[in-house]
Parts: sequence; C-alpha cells; structure tokens
Amino acid sequence: MIICIIVWGVLFSAHYQVAGAEVESYQIVLFVSKSIRPYVEAVDGLRDRLETSIVADVEVVMLDRYADKARIDLADRFSGKSNVDLVVSIGPEAAAFVWDALPEAGFAKIYSIILNPEKVIGNIESASGISLNIPPGDQLRVISRGLPSVKRIGIFYDPVYNSDFYAKAAEAALELDVDLVPLSVSSKKDIPFLLEECWDSIDCVWLIPDRTVISESIAQYIIKHSVLKKVPVVGYNQFFYDSGAAVAFVFDYKDLGRQSADLVTGVLSQKEPGRRVPVFKVWLNETVLEKLDFAIPKPIELPMMVGP
Repeated sequence: MIICIIVWGVLFSAHYQVAGAEVESYQIVLFVSKSIRPYVEAVDGLRDRLETSIVADVEVVMLDRYADKARIDLADRFSGKSNVDLVVSIGPEAAAFVWDALPEAGFAKIYSIILNPEKVIGNIESASGISLNIPPGDQLRVISRGLPSVKRIGIFYDPVYNSDFYAKAAEAALELDVDLVPLSVSSKKDIPFLLEECWDSIDCVWLIPDRTVISESIAQYIIKHSVLKKVPVVGYNQFFYDSGAAVAFVFDYKDLGRQSADLVTGVLSQKEPGRRVPVFKVWLNETVLEKLDFAIPKPIELPMMVGP
C-alpha cells in the first residue's frame, strides 16, 4: 500500500508539472502590402498553420491603409516595441517598409510573396524568406518531364533584367540534355520579328517574368502564334494557362502562407532560418496539348497535374 501511494504521488507530481508548465507564447506582426486576394489568402494560410504549431498573438497590419505620414508613425510605434518576436512582410511594398523603416528593430524578419527580393531589400544572404522565384533548373526539369519530346526551348528575356536567370537556366539545360535557345530582346517591338524568325529552331516557347517582354497583349500574341505553329508555350501563372499556354507554373497563395508559417516556427526555434524555394504547382493544359498533338505524360508526377 505504501509503495502504491508513493508511485501514485510521483506520477501525479509529474503530470502536474507538465500540465502546469508554461508554454512559450510569441508576438508576431504581419505587414501586408495591400488588401488583395493573393495576400489575404496567404495571411489566412499562415494564421491557420500557426494555430496548430505554436502559441502566438498575431497582429495584421494592412499597409495600404496608411498614407506617408501615418507610415512614419507606424514605423515609430513598432521600432519601440520590445515585445515583438518576429515580423513577416507579405508582398514587395511590405518588405520594403519592414527593411527600410525598421532597420534596427530587435525582432526577427521574414519576407514572403515577393519576386526578386534582392531588388527590394538589398542583400538577402542573411535574410530569411520565401520568394516567388522558382529556380530555373527546377522549372526546366518540370518542363522536360511534362513535354519530354521537347529538346529546343526558346526563352524570351531582356538581358538587362534576366541575364542571371538565363545563365542559370543554360547551366541546367546542359545537365538535362536540352538546348536553350536565347530569344534576347530589348524592346517589345522586337518580339514579332524575332518570333517569326525562330520557328525552325525551337520546339517550345518559355515565358518568364520579364518587364520588357511580358504584358497581357504580348503574351496573348505569342501564345496565339505559337499554337498556330503547333509549338507549346510555358507560362508562369493562371493568366497564361487561361490564354492557351500548354504548361503553366502557378501558386496557391494559401499554401505559400502555410509554408511561411513553417518558416516562422523554424526561425523562432532557431532551427531553420534561411531562404526556401516556394511551393508551386504545374498545370498541364489538356485541351491545348491535344490540339498540339502532345500527350499527357504518364504517370503525372507532382507538382504536375492536369489543370482545371
């Protein structure tokens, strides 16, 4: 009886200590560029994931509600906050605000949902975040799996903005045994002539984010003429898919929010800081592929899927 009482007392004491132990709680602030659907979905995904992983008080600040003077006051308010553990910027305007207006703040920072973050926040070697940049090699590997008969890939780009992207893609192309055909332009007006000249040298057109090359009208022009030549186009969001691209890289912003939340918990636990490749999906346009006499690859491997 005495032994039983002692054992019960030890177990009760251990249970009490676990149950009564303080769980660490964090103060997190989300700065959001503007109240638009992609950013709102990312916020929802981030908050949903955080609720299942850590205890945190999350404050959301929509920057588009603050004019210039109000943003200065906002920066002053958060610069003096010592209880904030981590700040997440969602979108390029938010990243610029966090890195420019809060440079000496004592909390950790993460950027998310931003293309080419190095052009917004400067040196990103020591910064943690998730950009919207899918590495060229990753994209080429997916293109090769989705369009296995394609061996000559024409890529439109302006060297002023995307020479680094092209160089990395060319390096990856060597490993994949495909030819990357540079379609270098410095003006939109060059595109129709260059497109007409390239049909005999390419099996596919690859369109990447490039401020000189891409506009809605130019993208639709390229896709229209490519389909007429039975040449598939690879684009980088749902607009291209809806416009007739055979393959499109797309983002689920709620998934990106969840991925950002995982990075938040990693940074707070000091285990997983750094940059991560964004989660993405690849939609195969079955209707367009059939029209171009291309078969859907079997089996379809993630992140590829037949689009909606």
